Amino acid sequence: MLYKLFLGLFFCLCICIDLFADEPVNFAFFNDKPRSLAKDFYIYEYVQSDALTPKEAKALFGMVHTMNIRFFHLFAKKMDNVEYKKISKCIDLDVTALMKEDDECLNIGINIAKVTSMAKGQLKLIKPRLKNNKELVNLITLMESENVYEAALNSDANTFLTLFNGSITAYKAAIFNQQIIPKAQMDMLSHYPKFNQLAYNVVQNDKLENVQRSLISVTPAVGVTAKALFYLGLNALKYEEKERALYFFELSVERATKSEEKDKALFWQYLVTKNKRILERIVEGSDINMYSLYAYEILDLPYKNIVSPVLEGTHPSFNVSDPFAWIKVMNKVYRMSGEEVEALAQTFKYANTLPHYSYLMERATRYSKNYYPIPYPEEISSYSIHRQALMLSIARQESRFIPSVVSTSYALGMMQFMPFVARDIAKKEKLEDFSISAMFDPRMAYLFGNIHLNFLEKSLYHPLFVAYAYNGGMGFTKKHLQAGAFSDGAYEPFLSMESMINEESREYGKKVLANYVVYRHLLGEDVSIKNLFEILLIPSVTDRFRN
Repeated sequence: MLYKLFLGLFFCLCICIDLFADEPVNFAFFNDKPRSLAKDFYIYEYVQSDALTPKEAKALFGMVHTMNIRFFHLFAKKMDNVEYKKISKCIDLDVTALMKEDDECLNIGINIAKVTSMAKGQLKLIKPRLKNNKELVNLITLMESENVYEAALNSDANTFLTLFNGSITAYKAAIFNQQIIPKAQMDMLSHYPKFNQLAYNVVQNDKLENVQRSLISVTPAVGVTAKALFYLGLNALKYEEKERALYFFELSVERATKSEEKDKALFWQYLVTKNKRILERIVEGSDINMYSLYAYEILDLPYKNIVSPVLEGTHPSFNVSDPFAWIKVMNKVYRMSGEEVEALAQTFKYANTLPHYSYLMERATRYSKNYYPIPYPEEISSYSIHRQALMLSIARQESRFIPSVVSTSYALGMMQFMPFVARDIAKKEKLEDFSISAMFDPRMAYLFGNIHLNFLEKSLYHPLFVAYAYNGGMGFTKKHLQAGAFSDGAYEPFLSMESMINEESREYGKKVLANYVVYRHLLGEDVSIKNLFEILLIPSVTDRFRN
């Protein structure tokens, strides 16, 4: 019965929302489309077709909004441009292959990471061929030193940081992890912007224990960011230096430019001290995140600054499934004052444009209010409260519920499906005439989202793990758990939540978890975030992936 309903809706969608039924996606299609990620997506799709000519490829290359290496490789293949073809070939070659190519190709494909993977004997061969890359030649000269560690310490800070940050882990461990780096050197390095990358990456890499220990005593210069300072605090805790950790966390609070960044550092101060006054500092802010939700719960306070509008009617002219309609609106919004944005929001005050209204209102209030809309509720009303909350939590994080949004990686629609994933689901559901444009319809997005969550929740028993898998994939999530995450230990499960190597999935998971708690509340079925944290440490939730 469910499949028949799905199939019926699919065919309805094919008729009703075939966005370009009267406008086939050919070269002429792109002439009047605004430069945008949506246009990039359709260019990317079209460039892969056999109909494309080299002349068209050249013209479309100039229309791209955001170029990436995958896109460049595709264009290089299609264009009659010898230079582009050579760049495409050389940029991905490993060192062994590059050494066999001409000097031009070598200079295109070489970088610090590749150089630090070479033996010293190979450095002598490659150095004379890098005549136009002075920085790399200087680094190779340093690497040829009898004692590279001493030579690096005695070089200027920028050279040291460039070599350290650009080198592969094995090289870092071999050269820089042999002894504690002097405090004076670390203090000096902290005056340079590249120190932030060093601090963040070192704390995340347990193969660099001596460098980690070197960071404990650093006195950070004013340019060290809140993010780097937070990880310096985690690093100090790893070595049981609680006072140093609190020092770094408080500096992180002072330098934070985002509310969640500040709340995170305060939260970790609380974990170290158990001082509830710190939680009171968190709830003074306006942001809703997992840290503030925990503070509200522990202090037994009601949530504040949460808005969940309920609207009626249908916008008379705005097509929510047109990927270019919202882009045209946002191109105007970027030049508007807060008052103008709020006035514009009123023109979207309809049920079918609830996401657009909410997005604009949140922007107009400079995010002092946290909007948690529940758009198109009739499409998910038959699901359990848990599933509704999970769907809404992911959609809010993925797209703010804007049905026609396209990401930099060309994930599509409200639930942000990659085209290959959407097509795979359509194939498994035997939807033979599936059009990828259907993902811009919220009904289809919800349906596909539900199917995908059915798959994920067969193995994953916690909304945080589901979020990890939705963003980074099941294999990535399994690997993270197999590495020992969410085992018993000091500051768990929070340490595992903050130390995940994949930054995008790490932050995504925390945001989805916070969304989940809020949406359970809005749907009339409160859930304790404290209990959700505790569940993460129950062996049965994670052990199935550890073998």
